[in-house]
Amino acid sequence: MTPKRPRLATLALLGATAVWGGTFVTVKDALAQSDSFTFLLLRFSVGALAAGVMAGRGLQPGDWGRVWRPGLLLGGLLFGGYLFQTLGLETSTPARSAFITGLTVIFVPFVTWRVTRVRPPGRAFVAPFIALVGLQRLTGFSWNEPIPPGDALTLGCAVLYAFHIVTTSRVGQGVHSMALTAVQLVVVAVLSGACLPFVARRFEPTPQFWVAVVFTGVMASAVAIGVQVWAQGQLTAVRAAVIYALEPVFALSWAAMSGLGFPSAPELVGGVFILAAVLVSEVEWPVRWSRAVRPGREAANSSGERGA
Repeated sequence: MTPKRPRLATLALLGATAVWGGTFVTVKDALAQSDSFTFLLLRFSVGALAAGVMAGRGLQPGDWGRVWRPGLLLGGLLFGGYLFQTLGLETSTPARSAFITGLTVIFVPFVTWRVTRVRPPGRAFVAPFIALVGLQRLTGFSWNEPIPPGDALTLGCAVLYAFHIVTTSRVGQGVHSMALTAVQLVVVAVLSGACLPFVARRFEPTPQFWVAVVFTGVMASAVAIGVQVWAQGQLTAVRAAVIYALEPVFALSWAAMSGLGFPSAPELVGGVFILAAVLVSEVEWPVRWSRAVRPGREAANSSGERGA
């Protein structure tokens, strides 16, 4: 058995999380030169090609039951998540999108409960209320007004990501991770292309745009997900989730370094509440009435896709 390397895995997962945090600014800039579907088509075509090359012999055309069929399902969920997130970024800010996407780890226990019938731990019921306070401060919506459209789309993205994570834990056991990634990215690219005839197209690429396509396609969609799969095999789900909680911090850092301005006081307060909710949702409480770990509990604690 190959010995585990938790320190290296921690550093690798931090690197992947930093990449995902940077995609919010990168995608926001790319959408100034292209409509959402054209960008998604180009990004995931590049990502699928890169993942396919890295998968090598792990991706076999005849491996329908183990790779292609679950890949089609996961690819559909992934397409919905990226679609909502990318559309949301057209009117939302990178910082707000990053924080709202972070709600994914809170939805995961509830989706797992629905799918596996395993009740989530008590902390999973407290976290959504904390997150709701943070979401209100972050978006500025009032109880008498609807949530801004861009933020609502991003919230839908977080829910779909949660379904993607839980489904992956059920159908991805024993499957070549990079092969499964490649099939998912192919599905996202094909669905993005299929949507083009029904939307207003806009495409004025610049050198920076093509850099964004390559960066998000190769690094954020193929390499980072591959790193994530390997690293989570070396770490506990709780430790990985805490690392993922740093993604909004990376997003804010990238936004500030890109000259998009420092977040406002309400955005910072909202972000702190959402980060607190993420940590409450994932970190074990040292109290006597905490339930013992039951079968399926680990799946409720796991978290996965990030970034834009």
